[in-house]
Amino acid sequence: MARILLTGATGLLGGAVLHEALQRDDGTAWVCLVRCANADQGRQRVAGRLARFTDPFTAQRLARKVEIVPGDFTQADRDNDPRLDDVTHVLHLAADTSYFGGERLFRTNRDGSLALARRAARMRHLRRFLHIGTAMSCGADAGPVVSEGRSDPAARHLVPYTASKAAAEEALLAELPDLPLVVARPSIVVGHSTLGAGPSSSILWLVRAADRLRLLPCAPESHCDIVPADWAAGALLTLLLKPHLAHDLYHVSAGRPSVTRWSELNRAFEACEPSDGVRALASFDLSDRAALRDRFREVFGLDSPLKQTMLRATRAYYAFCALDMTFANDRLLAEGVAPAPSLSAYLATCLANSGPIVDQFADDLEMFVRAPQAPAALPQAVVA
Repeated sequence: MARILLTGATGLLGGAVLHEALQRDDGTAWVCLVRCANADQGRQRVAGRLARFTDPFTAQRLARKVEIVPGDFTQADRDNDPRLDDVTHVLHLAADTSYFGGERLFRTNRDGSLALARRAARMRHLRRFLHIGTAMSCGADAGPVVSEGRSDPAARHLVPYTASKAAAEEALLAELPDLPLVVARPSIVVGHSTLGAGPSSSILWLVRAADRLRLLPCAPESHCDIVPADWAAGALLTLLLKPHLAHDLYHVSAGRPSVTRWSELNRAFEACEPSDGVRALASFDLSDRAALRDRFREVFGLDSPLKQTMLRATRAYYAFCALDMTFANDRLLAEGVAPAPSLSAYLATCLANSGPIVDQFADDLEMFVRAPQAPAALPQAVVA
């Protein structure tokens, strides 16, 4: 019987995976490593995330099925809790996703993943260590169709986050070659195909903002590789639990069969929210910062720190949109995973329970708040 250790249970994908798995009620044991003072507090954190996928009563009932181990994956190699010894599968979803984390990102995402993997190497029945990376580990110059393969360590990255995730993969391969490692690289996870924006509005706000701005850093026929959280969760469970896999690296992505085109999204928005019938998307050069700023001010205003941060986040996400990348998922489909629905197909579901765009940005706010600088060291005489 499988005994699964999950990190990141309180995040969007972790919650989606746990909700899907616990509903199956197949006897699999789930152990969640959660940052908390005690197991009761950790269980409430997990229940709070599960409540985004179901009613509060059911969330509490499902959370009671989970074994909570208080801890931090970045220090897991020093964790001798015997409840971890009999784990058969590890699903490592936890990560620092900040765009401005700097060296902290590498300490968490690379060094922390290594710490967890070292602990996993001591698990005597371990069958699989499923490490969740990001499709953008490939770097910014890999497009337009990115194959499922190892990344160039010298690849150029737009942000430190994707560089840190690529570094984590390289470090795991180099330092723990005997680990039963499988890497899954999700593309852009937006909404839920049946619950819409309920589980999270992360990145959905950006898609809505682009429609409202009528401004893109690419041609309207460009692609955006987007998948819903519930489909991604199902794909991860397949990669985690299928007894035999043909490969050790997969894209959890829309790929060529389901990739979203901005022009299709434009038509889907018009069908959901009819305008004057002229919903034209204009292209602009991302280097023209004034063009985006002026249009953003016109549509949303720049009269608060939240909106100023949202503009910065829009510019950051637009840099990825401008790459026009599709992440091939041939390997994933060959494992029996059905193609993902395109965002255009479930956009109406997302919009049905969406609030104001600026309010939805709150789900991603922490990613774009710059960490305060540490104070300079005091002179030794003063320290003494």
